[in-house]
Amino acid sequence: MIKLEKFYPLIIEAFNDNKTFSFPIKGKSMRPLLKNDDIVTIKKIDNDIKKGDILLYKRNDDSFVLHRLNKIKKNHYLIVGDHQTKIDLVEYNQLIGKVINYQKKDKDKIYYMKGVRYNFYKFIVKFKFIRYIFSHIYK
Repeated sequence: MIKLEKFYPLIIEAFNDNKTFSFPIKGKSMRPLLKNDDIVTIKKIDNDIKKGDILLYKRNDDSFVLHRLNKIKKNHYLIVGDHQTKIDLVEYNQLIGKVINYQKKDKDKIYYMKGVRYNFYKFIVKFKFIRYIFSHIYK
């Protein structure tokens, strides 16, 4: 598996050409929705960021993270994984892309970030106790 750091120049190139970029994910921070080797497609960040969106951002330690936008504050964003309770404080210039769809490993179906089931899921994961439960169930 190629690390996301290697993809970063390709992501920027795709965004400069007004294209999307797809890549497989690693980690457990977005379980149960997203798991290892699921493929996400991201688009360039624009003015349509809203609470509940899944965003790719770069931490100050240069690591790349894919988490959900929990709250929008005046000068920053509070972002957290569905499988976590620790919230990251992120500034706009750290944001890279917004997930527009995902594909489960070894499946052909593409899931878009909309619909009743997805919106219900997005609603329940905004509660810290639900994320706490996920972090204990999906180890």
